[in-house]
Amino acid sequence: MNNNYRVVERYYRQQHYEFWSRYRNPFYASTFDLDMTRLKAFTEERGYPLYVNLCYFMIRAMREIEDFRYRLLDGRVVLYDEIHPGLAVPAPGGLFTFAYYEYHPDVAVFNDRAREISEEASRGVELEDPEHRNGVWFTALPKVPFTSFTHATNLPTDTEPQIAFGKYCEQDGKLLVPVGLQVNHVLVDGNALGELVERAQRCYDEPG
Repeated sequence: MNNNYRVVERYYRQQHYEFWSRYRNPFYASTFDLDMTRLKAFTEERGYPLYVNLCYFMIRAMREIEDFRYRLLDGRVVLYDEIHPGLAVPAPGGLFTFAYYEYHPDVAVFNDRAREISEEASRGVELEDPEHRNGVWFTALPKVPFTSFTHATNLPTDTEPQIAFGKYCEQDGKLLVPVGLQVNHVLVDGNALGELVERAQRCYDEPG
């Protein structure tokens, strides 16, 4: 897994970074719907798990936007070459555990590897943080049609985006899935968030 990064000497949002760094809670969350009609058909045709691929194509969109590859590391802004998904997956006894995947540009290769990782992770419960600073954390609430969502946070210096998918519904012939995204304002502004919504929808519309 590529965890390479470079220290950013001249961060283009330096004033905003310093401004939001003064806040005890610099996180903000946004909830929006994405049309997953074509993506669901794509996964069903190939026998891929829907949740894993909702995450995969969201990561594909995020990788195209530099702002989502910035992180704070030892008090400095760094830019990672790549970002990878970490998912909450089912575990025995109605619990959940964490699974960590490596992004691959070939969706078939990713799904082959993801199947093994998911099966292995779901055999037990492992909640330790491996400190994948270039991760994006995903969870799913398939029975909850939420209209807003906030994620648990630890430190103001946590900068990994967190994303939740809720119960999808049919509306005007489309399958809409609610997405709850939380980011740290020290590194991500609304402009990047708006671009992500547009790019993610394109990825969901053209998964092939």
